[in-house]
Amino acid sequence: MNTPTPLYSRIVFWEPCVSPHKSAFINAVAERFGPGVEVSCVAHEGVPESRQALGWGDGSVALPPTVVAPSDEQIAALVQSGGDRCLHVFSGIRWFRTLTTALEIVQRERRPFAIMSEPRDNAGVAGAVRFVQSWMTEAALRRHVQFVLAIGRHGPPWFRSVGYRRERVFPFAYFLPPPAEIDGTRTSAAQLRIAYVGRLIDKKGVQFLLPAMRELGPRARLTLIGDGELRERLVAQARESGVDTEFCGVLPIEEVQRRMRDFDVLVLPSISKDDGWGAVVSEALMAGAAVVGSSCAGASILLDSPRNGRVVRPGDSHAIAAAIADLERSGGLSAGARRMRVKWARERLTARAGASYFEQIVRHRIGHAPRPKEFYL
Repeated sequence: MNTPTPLYSRIVFWEPCVSPHKSAFINAVAERFGPGVEVSCVAHEGVPESRQALGWGDGSVALPPTVVAPSDEQIAALVQSGGDRCLHVFSGIRWFRTLTTALEIVQRERRPFAIMSEPRDNAGVAGAVRFVQSWMTEAALRRHVQFVLAIGRHGPPWFRSVGYRRERVFPFAYFLPPPAEIDGTRTSAAQLRIAYVGRLIDKKGVQFLLPAMRELGPRARLTLIGDGELRERLVAQARESGVDTEFCGVLPIEEVQRRMRDFDVLVLPSISKDDGWGAVVSEALMAGAAVVGSSCAGASILLDSPRNGRVVRPGDSHAIAAAIADLERSGGLSAGARRMRVKWARERLTARAGASYFEQIVRHRIGHAPRPKEFYL
């Protein structure tokens, strides 16, 4: 691979925690920039127990060079050792002492930095308060940030709305390793296989799935992967409505990826912008499954392309059922359509694709290369 002379000698990713959704991407960035650029990660904590309970594992697989839970002295030393040729990329600017401490030093020392973040939820009175807080407290960040990697459909509009300059804001995603098998083949089955992966809680919109399945009738089977406070209610609802439903509980990420190949459609019916991206959408597309997602989910921006799925109004069971039926009727669930999705997703959503896009952004902002087109186009 012929890579131009690097603009930095070092890149440090500052993370709230060790995350399997970031590790592959950071490793891919290191591979992309080559041995002339030292790429590492500093995490406020390891994989939280709450995330391990959701199937994340302990984060030890393919972990990039990482410092976990550094002291204030270590943080200062890490910033100082990089000098002016170190780019600091912060996954968030609040709540985590490691990140806020490092960001304060980086700004004081005028070191180059970027922000990689989901948007804040701007709904309701609380959203208005968040907007005012961001507008009032982020002036220095807006002036000095090299670029913002704004995750999901709502990321770029949020950052632009609170004053970040349009030319510095780039749409971004969580870029993941491809599953071990990525040809998109699916074991034939008489039923339409529908899946949901995530917590079984109200704001995820999972309560709207069973009424949608009832509309589709007995030819459809629903698999729920995850756990949460709605589980017992959903079990009773499935029994009363006669919907063929499989409750799997929490599964490891690797098992979810393996099972995704057997589903026709993944549904992400979020009614809150809490899903700043929704990594399971990327996993589904890379496995060949179509996706029906509400407009609240950040990854729903991938579904503006009809080949990938459909975007529906949040909280609308009928719209979910209609979208699934339309995908089936239009040939969107055929073997050929699955292969096209796999090819499309592999070219745009993998860790390597994300690293290439990241490099293009860096060279555009710092090296005056052309602005890259959005990763999903």
